[in-house]
Amino acid sequence: MRLDKIETKKEITKPSVVKISEGYAVCDVNKKQVKVFEDIDVAKSYLKRHLPELKEGKEPVVYVSEIMEGVLDDTDDDGWMAKSELYKLAKYAIALHGMIQDNDNLEPWVQSKITKASDYISTVKHYMEYLELNPHGEEAVIVDDMPVEDSDDEIY
Repeated sequence: MRLDKIETKKEITKPSVVKISEGYAVCDVNKKQVKVFEDIDVAKSYLKRHLPELKEGKEPVVYVSEIMEGVLDDTDDDGWMAKSELYKLAKYAIALHGMIQDNDNLEPWVQSKITKASDYISTVKHYMEYLELNPHGEEAVIVDDMPVEDSDDEIY
Protein backbone atom coordinates (compact mmCIF):
# COMPACT_ATOMS: atom_id res chain seq x y z
CA MET A 1 0.00 0.00 0.00
CA ARG A 2 1.31 3.35 -1.01
CA LEU A 3 0.72 6.49 1.00
CA ASP A 4 0.59 9.68 -0.96
CA LYS A 5 1.99 12.75 0.63
CA ILE A 6 -0.72 15.27 1.35
CA GLU A 7 0.38 18.77 0.65
CA THR A 8 -1.14 21.53 2.65
CA LYS A 9 -0.50 25.12 1.88
CA LYS A 10 0.53 27.02 4.89
CA GLU A 11 -0.83 30.54 4.71
CA ILE A 12 2.00 32.95 5.24
CA THR A 13 0.84 36.04 7.05
CA LYS A 14 2.85 39.10 7.65
CA PRO A 15 2.26 42.49 9.26
CA SER A 16 0.39 44.86 6.97
CA VAL A 17 -1.42 48.16 6.54
CA VAL A 18 -5.15 47.77 5.84
CA LYS A 19 -7.61 50.42 4.64
CA ILE A 20 -10.54 50.83 7.04
CA SER A 21 -13.30 53.42 7.37
CA GLU A 22 -11.39 55.48 9.98
CA GLY A 23 -8.15 55.50 7.94
CA TYR A 24 -5.35 52.94 7.77
CA ALA A 25 -4.86 50.21 10.37
CA VAL A 26 -1.51 48.59 11.09
CA CYS A 27 -2.07 44.87 11.70
CA ASP A 28 0.34 42.37 13.22
CA VAL A 29 1.13 38.86 11.95
CA ASN A 30 -2.15 37.58 13.48
CA LYS A 31 -4.16 40.26 11.60
CA LYS A 32 -4.88 42.05 14.90
CA GLN A 33 -5.23 45.83 14.52
CA VAL A 34 -2.49 47.49 16.50
CA LYS A 35 -2.92 51.17 15.64
CA VAL A 36 -5.00 53.31 13.25
CA PHE A 37 -3.69 56.32 11.31
CA GLU A 38 -5.32 58.90 9.04
CA ASP A 39 -2.42 58.93 6.55
CA ILE A 40 -1.16 55.80 4.80
CA ASP A 41 2.43 57.04 4.76
CA VAL A 42 2.42 57.49 8.55
CA ALA A 43 0.94 54.00 8.92
CA LYS A 44 3.66 52.52 6.69
CA SER A 45 6.33 54.34 8.69
CA TYR A 46 4.91 52.91 11.94
CA LEU A 47 4.83 49.43 10.38
CA LYS A 48 8.43 49.72 9.28
CA ARG A 49 9.58 51.04 12.67
CA HIS A 50 7.83 48.26 14.62
CA LEU A 51 8.22 45.39 12.15
CA PRO A 52 10.20 43.05 14.48
CA GLU A 53 7.52 43.19 17.21
CA LEU A 54 4.66 42.92 14.70
CA LYS A 55 6.23 39.83 13.06
CA GLU A 56 6.28 38.10 16.44
CA GLY A 57 2.73 39.18 17.30
CA LYS A 58 3.98 41.16 20.28
CA GLU A 59 2.74 44.54 21.39
CA PRO A 60 5.04 47.18 19.85
CA VAL A 61 7.42 49.03 22.14
CA VAL A 62 6.14 52.58 22.55
CA TYR A 63 8.88 55.19 22.33
CA VAL A 64 8.83 58.41 24.34
CA SER A 65 8.63 60.46 21.15
CA GLU A 66 5.45 58.56 20.22
CA ILE A 67 3.90 59.22 23.63
CA MET A 68 4.60 62.93 23.37
CA GLU A 69 3.28 63.08 19.81
CA GLY A 70 0.25 65.32 19.72
CA VAL A 71 0.78 66.75 23.20
CA LEU A 72 1.12 70.51 22.96
CA ASP A 73 2.75 72.41 25.77
CA ASP A 74 5.45 75.04 26.15
CA THR A 75 8.24 72.42 26.09
CA ASP A 76 7.02 70.74 22.89
CA ASP A 77 8.97 71.01 19.67
CA ASP A 78 6.41 71.86 17.02
CA GLY A 79 8.70 71.05 14.11
CA TRP A 80 7.30 67.53 13.77
CA MET A 81 3.77 68.88 13.45
CA ALA A 82 4.76 71.49 10.89
CA LYS A 83 6.67 68.90 8.86
CA SER A 84 3.68 66.58 8.93
CA GLU A 85 1.41 69.34 7.65
CA LEU A 86 3.94 70.39 5.01
CA TYR A 87 4.20 66.78 3.85
CA LYS A 88 0.43 66.58 3.40
CA LEU A 89 0.42 69.97 1.68
CA ALA A 90 3.11 68.84 -0.78
CA LYS A 91 1.28 65.58 -1.44
CA TYR A 92 -2.01 67.37 -2.13
CA ALA A 93 -0.31 70.06 -4.22
CA ILE A 94 1.31 67.44 -6.45
CA ALA A 95 -2.00 65.62 -6.85
CA LEU A 96 -3.83 68.86 -7.70
CA HIS A 97 -1.10 69.84 -10.15
CA GLY A 98 -1.84 66.63 -12.03
CA MET A 99 -5.63 67.16 -11.90
CA ILE A 100 -5.67 70.72 -13.22
CA GLN A 101 -5.02 71.29 -16.91
CA ASP A 102 -3.67 74.54 -18.36
CA ASN A 103 -6.93 75.30 -20.14
CA ASP A 104 -9.27 74.42 -17.22
CA ASN A 105 -11.72 77.08 -16.04
CA LEU A 106 -11.61 77.03 -12.26
CA GLU A 107 -14.22 78.46 -9.95
CA PRO A 108 -13.16 81.82 -8.46
CA TRP A 109 -13.18 80.41 -4.93
CA VAL A 110 -10.81 77.61 -6.02
CA GLN A 111 -8.39 80.11 -7.54
CA SER A 112 -8.62 82.20 -4.36
CA LYS A 113 -7.81 79.25 -2.07
CA ILE A 114 -4.82 78.25 -4.19
CA THR A 115 -3.55 81.85 -4.19
CA LYS A 116 -3.97 82.17 -0.41
CA ALA A 117 -2.21 78.85 0.24
CA SER A 118 0.66 79.90 -2.00
CA ASP A 119 0.90 83.29 -0.28
CA TYR A 120 0.85 81.76 3.22
CA ILE A 121 3.53 79.19 2.39
CA SER A 122 5.79 81.74 0.68
CA THR A 123 5.45 84.08 3.68
CA VAL A 124 6.55 81.33 6.09
CA LYS A 125 9.38 80.28 3.73
CA HIS A 126 10.73 83.84 3.52
CA TYR A 127 10.44 84.22 7.29
CA MET A 128 12.42 81.00 7.84
CA GLU A 129 15.06 82.23 5.38
CA TYR A 130 15.27 85.47 7.34
CA LEU A 131 15.77 83.55 10.59
CA GLU A 132 18.63 81.61 9.00
CA LEU A 133 20.34 84.88 8.12
CA ASN A 134 19.48 86.57 11.41
CA PRO A 135 19.22 83.70 13.91
CA HIS A 136 19.20 85.75 17.11
CA GLY A 137 16.09 87.69 16.21
CA GLU A 138 17.98 90.96 16.36
CA GLU A 139 16.44 93.97 14.79
CA ALA A 140 17.51 94.42 11.20
CA VAL A 141 19.94 97.27 10.76
CA ILE A 142 18.85 99.62 8.03
CA VAL A 143 21.75 101.30 6.34
CA ASP A 144 20.76 104.60 4.80
CA ASP A 145 23.61 106.16 2.90
CA MET A 146 21.43 108.67 1.11
CA PRO A 147 22.31 112.26 2.02
CA VAL A 148 19.81 114.06 4.16
CA GLU A 149 18.19 116.88 2.25
CA ASP A 150 17.63 120.22 3.90
CA SER A 151 14.04 121.34 3.79
CA ASP A 152 15.16 124.89 2.93
CA ASP A 153 16.82 123.82 -0.30
CA GLU A 154 14.60 123.69 -3.31
CA ILE A 155 15.21 120.87 -5.73
CA TYR A 156 14.57 121.59 -9.42
